[in-house]
Formats: sequence, structure tokens, C-alpha cells
Amino acid sequence: MAVELQIALDRMPLARAVRITEAVAPHTDWIEVGTSLIKHFGMRAVTEVAAAAGHVPVLADLKTADDAVFEFTLAYDAGAASATVLGAAADATLDAAVRVAAERGTETVVDLMRTTGGRRAALAARLPADTVLAAHVGKDAQRAGGNPADLLGPWRHGRRVAVAGGLTAADLPAFTGPDSVRVIVGSAVTAAADPGAAARSLAAAAGR
Repeated sequence: MAVELQIALDRMPLARAVRITEAVAPHTDWIEVGTSLIKHFGMRAVTEVAAAAGHVPVLADLKTADDAVFEFTLAYDAGAASATVLGAAADATLDAAVRVAAERGTETVVDLMRTTGGRRAALAARLPADTVLAAHVGKDAQRAGGNPADLLGPWRHGRRVAVAGGLTAADLPAFTGPDSVRVIVGSAVTAAADPGAAARSLAAAAGR
């Protein structure tokens, strides 16, 4: 099965994020407005990237830990088609995020960063099937050798799953198989001399 691609935009001026969005949109399934961009530029970042992305849906990487109704509504009103909530948040927060997304016809992604294996299995068992569970290794953990594949387990089968954390085109073959998976790539594209060409190579590696 061909993997789904998401290109993450982080730690850059908003004007550069918009230019990269225009360059990579033809080669990806999703564009992510990273947490750093949202913290720096607010929901303006979501609005401007969504406008530049055209038909490609945009995810707002809020990493919501509380007050999901307010934060998710902000993101969806700004043009996002998806937003993230932390898997380590309270169940009430996760349920609120899922409810708002359902009401808006949008998507919820649960960021599994810093969750235990038991917590990941419990979330997979109780959350709706259309909720994406994202195995994510953050920047600091990547420097210590963390790998998002290590967060996956039997719970992933039959679920919508994403993986993120320092991935490149060379990592994509490890995620092909019978189960659906969304591969999230950031600096391997955004730090390239030609982000559009890097995204095109990534799409080819994914069989997109």
C-alpha cells in the first residue's frame, strides 16, 4: 500500500513557509503548520498556509493539552482540516477534540509523544476509527536516538496511523505494507536546497 505523505513546516519565517507550501503542494497529501509556526505567528500561519496549499488539506499541529474545544475551533476557523491533541492529555480533552472534529467534518490527530505502550493501546481501543494516532519522536528525543517505529505495536493494525520524527525518503520502505500509514517529513524537505524537488523525490519513494 502506498503511504500517505505529510510535509511539516517548522522554525522558519512565515513567508518562507508559504513559498515552500506552494512548491510542495503538488507532491504531498497533507501540509502541516508546525507548532513553532503557530506559536510564532498565531492562527495567521494556518490561514496563510491553507490559502497557499490550495486543494491540499492543512494540519495545525497544536499539540493541545487542555481546552480542546476552544483551540480546535480556532484552528478549524483558520482553515485547518486537522489538528493535534496530545495523547498524554486527559481523556476528557481527547474526547472533546474528537467531538469538535466530528461536528466540523474535520480530523483529529492524537500525538503519542511521551505516552506509554499501555496508553497507546488503550487509546487505540477506545477512540473512533477515523482518529489518527501519530507515533511521534520529538526533536530532543531524536538527538538521543529515538525512532517513531519503536512506538508502534499490535494496536496499530486496522487503525489510521501516522509516524513522525526525523524521517527521510530512505525510511519510507519500512512503513509500506497492508496497514495505512501517514509519513510526516519535515527538515528533509524544508531544509533542502530545492524543497519542491525534495518533495517530488519523497513522493516517488512513497509510490505516490
